[in-house]
Amino acid sequence: MSTALTFIDRKILDSPVIGPEGAVHYTTSTTHGFRGRKVTTITAASGLWSWNKVRSRSMGFFNPSYEWNWGKRSYQLKYHDSHKTLLATPTSGNTADTVQFRPYNPHLLRDNERAIIFFPHQMQDEVERMFLLMAILQTDIRRQDAARAAAAAA
Repeated sequence: MSTALTFIDRKILDSPVIGPEGAVHYTTSTTHGFRGRKVTTITAASGLWSWNKVRSRSMGFFNPSYEWNWGKRSYQLKYHDSHKTLLATPTSGNTADTVQFRPYNPHLLRDNERAIIFFPHQMQDEVERMFLLMAILQTDIRRQDAARAAAAAA
């Protein structure tokens, strides 16, 4: 069983993130400047988290996955099902600790699907959850920016 956290707004960088009981677990906020996005902050019910010690690298030009490292934690983030699901799988350890993210999906004739992140039930470490939330947000924003740039170029 996993814990599902739902982004209330389609703008996942400026949205409360609520649990199944309706309580706010996190809030994401982003400052904007003349040249676009500046600083994204994730605030948990228990405190604030910084991007300073988080590192990522692309796994290759033809391999659309990223490896995210923070301290001893390392995860591979990769989209599946034509960018409908992003999986964050630990590079070492138990693959049952895989986190799943479904991006916001707009629809014309029915309700839009909100962005949802599923944490495994056994993942109770708040620090690890915030690290993965940051990595997933950054990876999905990269995907959105690339899609926007491709649409503008067409």
